[in-house]
Amino acid sequence: MRKMKGIIVLLAVLTMCISSAYAGTTTCGTAIRTLQNPYQANYKVGADLFAKQNGLKSVILTCEGSSEKQLNDIKALVGSTGGDMVLVVDPNEAPNVIPIARELDMADVYWVSWWNKPEDIKVWDYKNWVCHLSYDGISAGEFTAEELCKKIGGKGKIIALQGMLANSTAQDRFKGLQNILKKYPDVKLVAVEAADWDRTIAYEKTKNMLVANPDIAGVWAANDNMGLGALEALRSEGKAGKVLVTGIDGAPEMITAVKNGESACTVYNDSKYQAGIGLAIALAAKEGKIDVSKLPKEHRQFYMSAINVNQENVDEIIKTYIDSTPNYDFSDFFGGFVRAME
Repeated sequence: MRKMKGIIVLLAVLTMCISSAYAGTTTCGTAIRTLQNPYQANYKVGADLFAKQNGLKSVILTCEGSSEKQLNDIKALVGSTGGDMVLVVDPNEAPNVIPIARELDMADVYWVSWWNKPEDIKVWDYKNWVCHLSYDGISAGEFTAEELCKKIGGKGKIIALQGMLANSTAQDRFKGLQNILKKYPDVKLVAVEAADWDRTIAYEKTKNMLVANPDIAGVWAANDNMGLGALEALRSEGKAGKVLVTGIDGAPEMITAVKNGESACTVYNDSKYQAGIGLAIALAAKEGKIDVSKLPKEHRQFYMSAINVNQENVDEIIKTYIDSTPNYDFSDFFGGFVRAME
């Protein structure tokens, strides 16, 4: 009996020690769509890296396209951590940020979002929503348009593939194209179609535009998925490499196309960095290193600079960002700032 009591006491002491060891250990949560997409999967790489650097636990939540699941998973993580956590979210849909913001305000959990939010919803209306970030669409559209214009010698016909017309990112990227075309009066935009970010739609739209415009010199696309659809259409006509495409996102297949001389350029949106810097900002707010109430509004919701990729630097980009992970400075919270969101 004494031996049994001793074991019970020992187990109790061990339990208390384990609880003590883990008490106050902040969890780094990352809520994304899926791990099946290379871009989304790199969120996990960045989140795990940041958590490891800071001796914290990383938890990845995937909703697989369900906004309801994303919210429920976040609620469950709040419950299991007792609210001792920070969170970075790539919302499944823009409206989903509203119930997420309400939930995290009630739990006093600091968090950062990327990409999606309704334009009329402001971060500063919620005390624990530290920042909303996105990569700058105008500068991305300008870079890809400028590279294409240069590669075709500053003259000739081009066609364009837009994203969803009501999408603000698509609008900004197309605005970037229009800005650059003003500098190149001998480059003529002869056809524009919306392909809704979709590769198959882009393939069909490009095939149709090639019938009416067989002598084009380039295809500007608002993202890699559409650019790759256009490239398939050009390949089917024996024009790949002769007619260059562009893209934005930095998908490995598009980066390979840049290296092979079939694409003029793309823009690499670094989701490893997105996760790491988002968690860094949220953790700084939790630890009192950032006073959220005193941050200027331009640092609450803003656009960040991405990584431009062309045929001159593609090998270095592959070496640094695709085949390995750079040494990120997650302490420079606003180092990538380009411009505030309106």
